[in-house]
Amino acid sequence: MTSIDERARGLDRDYLAICQLFDQFCQQGGSLAEQYHFFRWPDYEETPPMSRAFTLLGEPRELRLRCQPGEGGSLYGLLQVCGEEEKVHASLGFRADGQLLLVSGHLLDNPPELLLSLLLGAIWQQPSREEGKHS
Repeated sequence: MTSIDERARGLDRDYLAICQLFDQFCQQGGSLAEQYHFFRWPDYEETPPMSRAFTLLGEPRELRLRCQPGEGGSLYGLLQVCGEEEKVHASLGFRADGQLLLVSGHLLDNPPELLLSLLLGAIWQQPSREEGKHS
């Protein structure tokens, strides 16, 4: 097997692991939505792969998964909370083994807490509704 084949298989493994982590992470959204009523996480939806539509404070949002090149030819996942204008409001990076980037722990150590942190990050970064309303 050539070096290129080995890298390709490694990337495929990373990609599948990242997608599986995202799916498991999203499965936790329903129970979190029952606890915190400032967002709604529908049971049934039609969204593109690697994304999850939800509402946050009554406004449409999307949880997206992006794959980025990492160190040594590996991939890492990037969870993003995006608004309607495609603006990224909050993000969290993790490796294919679930290890969080720049944060200690693993993605599935406490998915509801991490999802809540992402959602709170989106609220925190959202500009005030009064901005842009000039008389």
